[in-house]
Amino acid sequence: MHYDVRLLTASYTKEEDVVIELFGKTKNGKSITIRCYDFKPYFYVAGQTKDVIEALKENRDVLKVEETELFFEGEMKKCAKITIKYPWLVPDFRHKLGTEFKVLAADIPFGQRFIYDNDIGSCVRVFGVEESNEIKKNYTTDIVIKSERFEACESFKPKLKILSFDIENSIKTGEIYTICCAVSGNLEIRYEKIVGKEPDIIKKFVETVNKHDPDIITGYNIEGYDFPLLSERAEKHNIEIIIGRDKSALMSTKGRYWRIHGRLSVDVWLAAKRELKPKRETLSHIAKIVLNEKKLDVDPSKIDEEWEKNREKVMDYCLKDAELALRILEKIAVTEKAMDLAAVSKLPLDDVLNGRTSTLIDSILIREADRNRIAVPCTKHVYGGESIIGGYVHSIQPGLYHWIIVMDFKSMYPSIIISNNICFTTLNPDGEIVSPTGVRFIGKEKRKGLLPGILENLMSERDAVKKKMRETTDPEKINYYNGLQNAIKILMNAFYG
Repeated sequence: MHYDVRLLTASYTKEEDVVIELFGKTKNGKSITIRCYDFKPYFYVAGQTKDVIEALKENRDVLKVEETELFFEGEMKKCAKITIKYPWLVPDFRHKLGTEFKVLAADIPFGQRFIYDNDIGSCVRVFGVEESNEIKKNYTTDIVIKSERFEACESFKPKLKILSFDIENSIKTGEIYTICCAVSGNLEIRYEKIVGKEPDIIKKFVETVNKHDPDIITGYNIEGYDFPLLSERAEKHNIEIIIGRDKSALMSTKGRYWRIHGRLSVDVWLAAKRELKPKRETLSHIAKIVLNEKKLDVDPSKIDEEWEKNREKVMDYCLKDAELALRILEKIAVTEKAMDLAAVSKLPLDDVLNGRTSTLIDSILIREADRNRIAVPCTKHVYGGESIIGGYVHSIQPGLYHWIIVMDFKSMYPSIIISNNICFTTLNPDGEIVSPTGVRFIGKEKRKGLLPGILENLMSERDAVKKKMRETTDPEKINYYNGLQNAIKILMNAFYG
C-alpha cells in the first residue's frame, strides 16, 4: 500500500530500538503515523588519532566506526564516521570528543537527520505495510504503517483541522474556571464549553482534544500563558495532559516552547506579531484590524468578580476569544504560507512554523553538502563563536530629492553570491576573487561553491514556477504558484541573512 502524505511533525520513540515517527495528513484527509525502523544516529570526527578510534570501537554504545574523507577547511581530510546506539547519547560524545578534535554533524536533530538522508520532502509518497493492532493501539491517527520506502510526490495542501482554546482562571488562586474550544470543521465552527471542578475541567479538555483529533492546536498567547497554566494546574492534581497522537503528554522544551507529538502548536499572538507587526498586540486590537470585530464586554482584571456575578457571560467571553483566535489564524493564512515554505525547504510543517529560519537553510544545505562529501560543522550554539558584522545599510538625509532613478536588481544578493562564487567551500587565501573586506574566494572554474549552486537551482525553480503562473488562468492555481514562488524568494533571501 502507499499514501501521499503532507508531513506535519517528526519525532522518535524508544521501544526495543529507536523508531522514527513521521506524522502527517494524507491527500484524502486522513491522519497518518509513519513508523521508520533501522535508522541509527551518527556523526563525524576530523583529526582523530588511532588511540581514539580504538577506544571508540571498544565503547559499548558505539555500533560502528568507519574511515572516510570529507571536504573540510579547504581540503579533503580523513575523518571517522561514528554510528552509535541512541540519539540522546550524541551530545555526550560531542562534548567529550570536542575538547580535542573537530566533531562534525553532531547537532542535527535525529528526525531531521532521517529526513535529510532519505531526501524526503514536505509531501512524500510512502510505501509500507499496516502495523499490528498491538502497535496501532498506541496511536490516535486513522492510519499507522511501517515504512518500506519513500518516493517524491507533487506538493499538496490538505485541509487541516484546527482546535482553538482559551482559559479563564482565578486571578487570586490560579484555579481554572472554564476552558472553551472552537474547532474548525468543513464548513462550520463547532464549540465546546468546559466547566466544573478543576480536575474534571482538565480531564474533559484532554478528552475534547482527542475526540476532535485536530492537526493544529491554537489560541492567543497559549505558549506564554494557557499551556504553562494548564500544565501547572494539571500537575497540582497529578493529571497528565495526554494529547499527543502517540498518546504522549504535552511537553515543554527549554521551559518556553510547547510541543505535542503529531500535532502543531501555533500561537496566534506570535503568528499575528510576525505577519502584521501591529502597534498593539492585544487580541482585542488584532481582532479589530483583521476581522473588524470586538471581544465581548468582560473585565479580565476583575475575572473573579465577573465569575461570581455571571458565569455564563464569562464562558461566552472565553468562547469568543477562542473563536476569534481561530478565525484570525485562518484569515492571515499562516499555515498556507508555511506549507509553501515547507514545500521549498523540504521540511515537515512544524519545523517551518516553529523552527528558526536557519532550519530551512540547513535542510537544503546539509543535503547538498552530503551529496558532495562536504563536512557539516556544528553550529556556534554548540561551541560558541565570534559575532558577525551584518551587511552595510547606507543612511540618507531626510528631505525632498529630485530626478530620482529607481533601479531594481533581480535577486541582487543571490546574484552577487553566484557571480562571485562566494561560499565557505571556496574560501582561500590565494583566491582570485577579492571581496571589499579583503576576503578571497577561488573561481568556479577551480571549484564551484555549494551556496552558488543551491541559489542557481532555486532561481531556476522560481522562474519555472512563475512561468507556470503566467500560463494558467485557474485562480486557484495562480494563488498556489504565487505562494510557491514567494516562498522560494524568502528562502533565497534567507541564505545571506
